[in-house]
Formats: sequence, structure tokens, C-alpha cells
Amino acid sequence: RTHMSTSAIIEIVPGVQHYAWGRPADDALVCELAVASGAEAKQEDQPYAELWMGTHKACPSKVKADGNGLDQLLSNQEADLGSAIVNRFGKASGLPYLFKVLSVSKALSIQAHPDKKLAEALHAERPDVYKDPNHKPELALALTPFEALCGFRRPEEIAGFLEGVPELKAVVGEEAAASFTSNFETDPKGSLKALYSSLMNADDATVQTQVQTLVSRLESEQATQSVYGLVQRLNRQFPGDVGMFSVFFLNVLTLEPGEALFLGPNLPHAYLSG
Repeated sequence: RTHMSTSAIIEIVPGVQHYAWGRPADDALVCELAVASGAEAKQEDQPYAELWMGTHKACPSKVKADGNGLDQLLSNQEADLGSAIVNRFGKASGLPYLFKVLSVSKALSIQAHPDKKLAEALHAERPDVYKDPNHKPELALALTPFEALCGFRRPEEIAGFLEGVPELKAVVGEEAAASFTSNFETDPKGSLKALYSSLMNADDATVQTQVQTLVSRLESEQATQSVYGLVQRLNRQFPGDVGMFSVFFLNVLTLEPGEALFLGPNLPHAYLSG
């Protein structure tokens, strides 16, 4: 970072997150960068998931020279943020972004981030759950081939899966499937919301049975379509999880190195690998 008042370069030490979906130490760029930056010594028994560079209170970067938090440095010397940032985000805002490096081995949970207005309301109502009032648009840049689920498929595609994957229809229910097929052309948003809600609220026993039925059928048929291979991989990672059926609802993307993906508010997504 450039320290504006002295024109010196302030070296920082990033934070490290060892979430369960991270990659093994020997296969994680996060581990390599964490060790190189002095953030921590290599931990062979821990997955390496995220490297954080910023002032987020959950894991702020530190100033290498004195070990103090970068958030503390910037709060004491607001001029370093620049007037544009201070005027827009406030004096105690810290950096208005969080730079991360991810090493993804297993699928993350499906999520969608609120817009700014909703984020502020959720933080005010439940600050123990929603830690800050900021919206969280994301820009993901692939360093290796990077897989993700992002945004809903075209309704015609989803209708095709309802007809071609009987286990999916069994989980959402005949009534919900028929309603979607009949109404998606005239009410695409409402019919999709109803159908996906039926999936997410499906009876757990039904989900477990249909997942096993689907996986067994795909194995016996030696299905080669990539979406079916993803179903089998996700089931190995999270056996019987209802989220596995989301591959029939969400677009499956693979970014090549140098390609990027922007995730705006209210867009369902999940990172899978890379």
C-alpha cells in the first residue's frame, strides 16, 4: 500500500481462512501465498480456503512492521484512504472492498448477496448474523480453470430437466412441476420462485431417496453428460444433499485463466472448484 503522508510502501500481512472446502496445503495457492507473505507457517493438516487482504473486521490484514491491524492504521490516518472513499463510505469505513484469493476443493454453499438497502436493514435487525451493512457484489477472476454455478438457467432448460430427470420431478412434486411447465412462459419469475422453493423445502426423506435413485441410475446408465458427472461428484462431497439438484436450475460455468465473472446482488451462485 502507498502511505500518502510519507510516500512509503507499507507492507501488509494477509489473513488466512481454513474453511473445510479449501484445498490441501500442497495443492493450494492460498497456502503458498500465506507462507510467502509471512501470514503463517505451512499447516499440513489444515485445508487452505481463502487469503484475505483488507480491513474486514472478521480477519483484517496486519501491518508487517508493527503487527497492528490495517484497519487501525487507516482509521488513524484517514487521508490515506482518499477523500472520495471517506466522503462516500464514511470516516471509519476502512477499505471499501475485500480482496481474496480462493483455493476451492469442494463446492461452497449456494448463496445470494443482498443489495445495499437490504444489507443495511438485515444488519440493523440481526447484527449477530449479518455482520456489516454492506452489499457484496463479487468479481471472480480465474487463475486456473474455475467452476461455478451462477444464475438460473432458461426456463425451457429447467422444464426439460423436469421431463428428463424423474428424480427431480419426484422431489419438487408433480403439482409444482406441472404448474411450472404450464406457467413459465407467462410468469417466468413467479413460476421459477415457486418451483425452486418446492425443491428447497422438500421432505428430507424424499430427497435422500431420490438422490440415491438418481446416482444409482446414472452409474448404471454410464451417463456421460457433464451435468450428470457433476451430480455424481457433488454427491460424493455431500451425500444426499438437496443442493445437488440445483445443477438442474443454475447455469454451470467453467472460467479459463484470465476470464472473469461478475456477481451482482440477488444472483444465486456457488463456487465448485479451482
